[in-house]
Amino acid sequence: MNQKPKLRLTLQLVATCLSLIWLVIRFAPPALAESLSSDSFLITFGNFNVTSGEKSGEGYILTDTVGQTGAGPYGEYGVSGYFLGGGFQYIYQIQYFSFNISKLNIDLGTLSASDFNTDFHTLGITTRGASGYAVYAYEGHPLRHEDDIAAIIDDTICDSGNCDEETAGIWTTPGNGGFGFNAFGDDVPSDFISENHYRQFANVASTENMQIVMSSDNIAHNAQATITYQAGLSGSEAAGNYQTYVVYVAVPGY
Repeated sequence: MNQKPKLRLTLQLVATCLSLIWLVIRFAPPALAESLSSDSFLITFGNFNVTSGEKSGEGYILTDTVGQTGAGPYGEYGVSGYFLGGGFQYIYQIQYFSFNISKLNIDLGTLSASDFNTDFHTLGITTRGASGYAVYAYEGHPLRHEDDIAAIIDDTICDSGNCDEETAGIWTTPGNGGFGFNAFGDDVPSDFISENHYRQFANVASTENMQIVMSSDNIAHNAQATITYQAGLSGSEAAGNYQTYVVYVAVPGY
């Protein structure tokens, strides 16, 4: 009796983090209340602030700048080699940034044409940068047979053929085989309307641009999103192990 082909699929994940460095130049010669000077600069009528910093108590944390009269609310100065932001507080000092993935191995098990197989993990991010953050993702290639690079499982086009790496679509019919992902939780793109909306991963082997899977213009404290991976067969795939890898790039904004 002939057996139907069965696939065992594993997905390897790689996470990378791009962090930006804020260079603060401090001039620390003796200074007078009305004139700040050294061999390389002179600031007349100088007043940076009366007080500033972070205060805290039971139930609150406050950051403030008091008495700044020099540059207005959004003063920015810069030449090659340095940048100075002055004025009433408009950006937090750079503090901690973290990005984590709850697990790095996704195993979708043995696939069939009669049902979907799924697995998931959670992305978590914390950033204090005033310009928020973005998390991008891409795949190295479609799911590919480990012994035959010409044998692949295509990225999903969903039930109506209307989803790709930029737009999610409904994908609930197992006979429409393929590979894709759903994003649910904090700061995910708005096209993930429900748990049944899926996208392709951007395919770097086809020069597709990596796509945002989480982003915000605001400070994030332990923002979390669940990424669900889904795969199914159309019925014509060769038996064997299929693999790909997915890269996440977390970028803080300052």
